Amino acid sequence: MPELFEAHWNRHKAAIKPGALDQKTKELIGLALVVAMHCDVCIAFHVRDCLRAGATEEEIMEALGVAVMEGDGPALVYAGNAMEALEEYQAAHHKQQAAQ
Repeated sequence: MPELFEAHWNRHKAAIKPGALDQKTKELIGLALVVAMHCDVCIAFHVRDCLRAGATEEEIMEALGVAVMEGDGPALVYAGNAMEALEEYQAAHHKQQAAQ
């Protein structure tokens, strides 16, 4: 099983590597896709990766809007899950900054 996780991670790194699209844009696309695909586990990771790539809350919200447009009602529910993950990461980041 570790080989499967490593292969998946290597595929992710290759896909997200900057090219014609920068990493932030690719992460936002990834977030929109996992919301439209209803992958709860994936959502938190992609929100985190969007933030690490420098995406703003506004950019994340626009990506979620695209996901809802394409994924209809069910994607709206999962977009809410992504917004919760965003709030959690932002709260943790602010708490970490306050502790410094």
